[in-house]
Amino acid sequence: MPKELGGDRQRKNIMIGPRRTSVSLEDRVWDGLVDICRREELSIDDLCTRVNERRLASSLSSSLRVFQLTYFRIIVENAERLLSRRPTDGFAHPPQTAFPSPLEVALERFSTDQKRFSGEN
Repeated sequence: MPKELGGDRQRKNIMIGPRRTSVSLEDRVWDGLVDICRREELSIDDLCTRVNERRLASSLSSSLRVFQLTYFRIIVENAERLLSRRPTDGFAHPPQTAFPSPLEVALERFSTDQKRFSGEN
């Protein structure tokens, strides 16, 4: 059961691998993470575990916020790329699916950014 912390923050219990922990995030961040889980067919525990495996020095809460922003930026980049390829000849082209998935791209970009900002190579 989520614990209300005041304002728009909630603390929820999650599993990081076999370890139970609690994470405090804003309602909108939880909503975004749930949306990512729905899109990627993952549980919130699985998503948090995957982000946790790639974080370096920042807290799990901070890492989840940054990961979420990274994920949705990739979605926007993909949408902009598709819109810029709209056919001008009047014939519709079949939509292309992004490979690798936005989740994999976001996790890789998150991991790279973690290393870059921490000074690791």
